[in-house]
Amino acid sequence: MQSKKILILSCLGGYGHIAATNTLKELLGGEYEIDTIYPIKELRIFGIPTGESFYNYTLARNWTKFINWYVKKLSFPIFAQREQKSIGQIERHIEEKRPDLIISVLPFVNYPASEAARKHGIPFLLVTTDNDLYNWVFAIDKMKHENFKVTIGADLPKSKQMLLKSAVPESAIETTGFPLRPSFFKPREKAELRRENGIPLDKKVVLVIMGGVGGRCAYKYAQTLMQSQLGIHLIVCAGRNKKLFKKLKRLESANGNTITAMPFTEKMHDLFALSDLVITKPGPGTINEILTMKIPLLVDQTRTPLFWETVNIDWVLGLKVGAAVKSLHELPELVHNFLFDEKTCAEVAKRFAQLPKNQFASRIGPLIEEMCSGSQILQTSSL
Repeated sequence: MQSKKILILSCLGGYGHIAATNTLKELLGGEYEIDTIYPIKELRIFGIPTGESFYNYTLARNWTKFINWYVKKLSFPIFAQREQKSIGQIERHIEEKRPDLIISVLPFVNYPASEAARKHGIPFLLVTTDNDLYNWVFAIDKMKHENFKVTIGADLPKSKQMLLKSAVPESAIETTGFPLRPSFFKPREKAELRRENGIPLDKKVVLVIMGGVGGRCAYKYAQTLMQSQLGIHLIVCAGRNKKLFKKLKRLESANGNTITAMPFTEKMHDLFALSDLVITKPGPGTINEILTMKIPLLVDQTRTPLFWETVNIDWVLGLKVGAAVKSLHELPELVHNFLFDEKTCAEVAKRFAQLPKNQFASRIGPLIEEMCSGSQILQTSSL
């Protein structure tokens, strides 16, 4: 029997969309043939072959104020003007690849994607990777597709409520948690992982990760912690930022603190598992992974965040499993509290025990089967 085909619409901006794509391939690749396309890259916005590269360039340099202005003021008009072109491009991929299901893991182009899918009688699944769906609901109120579902990470005001306000019926919304690879559910022994990676066994380990492009602020965090009197081992992820990696390699151990500079890696689950505390930007994907592995976290708020990621800071604070770092002056005290203060550690452990489990891996397969069966029913009834 021939395998059903899935066409994933993904994005090269940041790393969250690629991580979601890879997760879907890992979860579904044994049962489905999967192809991936990049609709935003194909649009050539302002004649640039890939605006996603420009986004990554600005993100790596912490130009978040510029990104916020650009997205709020220019993104919607730009994509609105290219709506019909986007529909046509996605339709051509459908005609070439003939998928049985389309999954989108990116914002901005979901109305055109749904129209292309609807015209060819193909179910359309939107897998969101943000808690604030401002960018995802653009033009979605025009959607006419009868076989459409959307998965969300958590039932928050800016996720589910934003979808409802955009005319998405509640019956189409599935609260599953964000896409999460099976490796994040597999327990690993901390001491074993530390030995494998040359990490001291006798120190608390703090992991600093500021995104797949390795934000420059990671270096400032490293400098501040190396000057502290905490006696910790620091792992700092540079991502694909080679200059940052070289700068981190030049940082020397000091005040009883030691450091490891880490280039881009797909084995984040191992780094999380061997860590006692994680410091990260307010991206929902990384936070979701950290929460699943029940590790306390500090979220960077020393700079203006991307406006759609602000909700993730409130998310962590509301769960009471971490804190926001508003100034590097307060960083050593916050790290001390979450590593060494018994009362704080006990409260965080209690909160983690109450968190609901991520259900994406167990629910995505049945959801896709249901949608594909529904598509066959609709096609049969229209004959």
